[in-house]
Amino acid sequence: MLFGRIIPDFPYPQKICPYCMKTLVVVNAVHWEGDPYQYKALYLDPNGECPVYDEGAKQAYARIYYSGEDAFNYFRDVLIPVQRWTQEDLYSIYK
Repeated sequence: MLFGRIIPDFPYPQKICPYCMKTLVVVNAVHWEGDPYQYKALYLDPNGECPVYDEGAKQAYARIYYSGEDAFNYFRDVLIPVQRWTQEDLYSIYK
């Protein structure tokens, strides 16, 4: 069984945007219920000064991270919805 949420104080690895070198933020994750260390996480770059950030086009640097090969096999087809920071009614779906 899967559960989709960010676990508070979970040791998600730190990821860096390759364009602006700022820390990415985990905005959603899907964990395996029996082993929360098997997961897929979505990272976004909230830096408005990043060269790929475009508020008008509603785009920012995004990265999907799998905790391992088993996690990739479990979660590769699982879609992750995320609410954008400045758009309360706008959701994006990441695969």
